[in-house]
Amino acid sequence: MSSRAGRVSVVIPLYNHGRFITRAVQSVLAQGAILRELIVIDDGSSDDSAWVMRELARRDPRICFVAQENEGAHAAINRGLSAATGEYVTILNSDDAYEPGRLAELARVLDLDEGSALACSSIAFMDDAGEATESLWFEGALGNYKAVRDLALALVEANFVMTTSNIFMRRRLFAEVGGFAPLRYAHDLEFLLRCEALGHRLAFLDRRLLRYRIHASNTIGENPKAVRVERAICAGLFLHLGWRRGEPPTWERALALQQALGRDSLGPATTLCLLRLGQTNASSIEDSGILDDEPFRRLLTEAT
Repeated sequence: MSSRAGRVSVVIPLYNHGRFITRAVQSVLAQGAILRELIVIDDGSSDDSAWVMRELARRDPRICFVAQENEGAHAAINRGLSAATGEYVTILNSDDAYEPGRLAELARVLDLDEGSALACSSIAFMDDAGEATESLWFEGALGNYKAVRDLALALVEANFVMTTSNIFMRRRLFAEVGGFAPLRYAHDLEFLLRCEALGHRLAFLDRRLLRYRIHASNTIGENPKAVRVERAICAGLFLHLGWRRGEPPTWERALALQQALGRDSLGPATTLCLLRLGQTNASSIEDSGILDDEPFRRLLTEAT
């Protein structure tokens, strides 16, 4: 069933990756008949990304290419997902690549596990030139998940899913939980924790079906302090949504979460976010006003 034609829509948010996008697109088109469409949203690139994509789109009718003013990766992803028509939808960042058979394998996972709404895989790594490399950080994060077998706890401590490129989901989930939040560094983590808090299960396939590119301009390495602030916001929202649903963590799980946050000194900032979300009873980061409140954001920065 998983290999049935036209089941999966792929969304690529593209920004200044003219030198990488051809490989990314080729890795999607090579997935075969299961691919329904490839939607590429250029988010205001200033290099030759748009020109390269127009040439690629001209050669294959499965490619839909759209260019927009720069609004951020989350906006490009949300626009692409809104246009998708496949039974399953997935994302590929414009500097990454799929391994052969990824779409069919992850579709099969969700076909066999009707209780899961999302799936992800293990990850292989490549450098700027596309040569194979390793990530000790990822191996540690994945090992931690396998040890604790608690998705939220593992994600809070170290996001082993690692990237939006590793998110494969039923299309209806996008409508049920909403799109990606306007975070620069942790919109993948926020989405995963939100899904978990709202009761949507993630299935993990321990096969390296995604190739993640490590290079000097990876966004996650830009501003470590800002990354920590966004991680605290995500953890606070996860806890808040659990209470909102009437499913707060057990005392034992709350202690484990506190210890995980404490290992990276994120406890105080997470507590501040939790209090802020509780005051507003917000259902999302956007509704809480956290992102637009500069004094509060400065306070979070001081707390981390």
